[in-house]
Amino acid sequence: MQRAQTTAKILVMVSLVGFVVQLVGCTTPSSNVPMTATPVTKNRVLEEGSADKQVEEARRMIEAGDYNIVIPRLLQVIQKYPYSDASMDARYWLAVAYYNIKSYRDAINLFEEYLHESPHGRYAEECAQRIADLRKEYTDEFGSPDQLDASITVLWNTVKEEPANYKAKWELADLLWKRGDYDMAGELYANIIEKYPTYATDVRLKERIEFKPDGSYTLLTPEERQKRSIVEEPLVITNLNDFRGGTDVGAGERSYYRGQDFYVVTGQAHNRGDSVLYGVQVNVTVYGFGNMIYDTSTVNIGRLNPGEARAFVVRFSIFDDIENVTRYEAIGTFQR
Repeated sequence: MQRAQTTAKILVMVSLVGFVVQLVGCTTPSSNVPMTATPVTKNRVLEEGSADKQVEEARRMIEAGDYNIVIPRLLQVIQKYPYSDASMDARYWLAVAYYNIKSYRDAINLFEEYLHESPHGRYAEECAQRIADLRKEYTDEFGSPDQLDASITVLWNTVKEEPANYKAKWELADLLWKRGDYDMAGELYANIIEKYPTYATDVRLKERIEFKPDGSYTLLTPEERQKRSIVEEPLVITNLNDFRGGTDVGAGERSYYRGQDFYVVTGQAHNRGDSVLYGVQVNVTVYGFGNMIYDTSTVNIGRLNPGEARAFVVRFSIFDDIENVTRYEAIGTFQR
């Protein structure tokens, strides 16, 4: 009897041990979750940091006028980090870039998308104001979007019924261009010029399309104009700042601040083109009242590779009174 009771106790203890082992085995994986999640969290933080840097760089490029370069970069950020805060910021700055190349519809759509996805976001107020301003600007220049679409539909029907009606084609091409349908407008313009070459002298047409001797043509869209502007002026001076300062005189307890006695200008020389620039220099000038030149200084940057930016600092101290310094300017020069 006693042996049977002992055996029963052992069986109960074994069962309990087995239960504990199972319990520990069940809880062990969950206790390791933070260890396996840490690298993922770390990678996510690093990725979001990279996205923020890309958007900040894009913002600086927009301020420098590099709209055609920055647009694909912002699109890539939105695609690569679709659910991040950086992606929302990228939408805002992409809309700003579209506005600057007069692609109003794309700009409005993106501002509206930002407000829909992030109604309390960092740029929500700016988006709402820009949408209102853009709609007014768009309506003043082209009429309301609905009116523009209705006029295009009427003209399309006219052209289909009367293929030889080149006056209607001309008006249709004009409205399509205003709406941003550049390729379609270009095809119509080319068709008209082929039949009526005298249209090629039209001033408005010359601002929109460039015909070549072989019969081909280049559409002078806002993007194309921006590219040409960069080719003509690849060097830009960005991130300009100025500040005033002074020096401490003496040492220890006897030191004192002498006051503001120098004026500093800082900035960056940026090659936004696709070719190397040589002999890059930045000429910085400070002015007093009445456009009086106090001093000028030249910073030798040297060679700048495509996309490269280099910082400069210039310190001035030649003036009667630093309070008389009213403005400054920085002009870049280069050799191709």
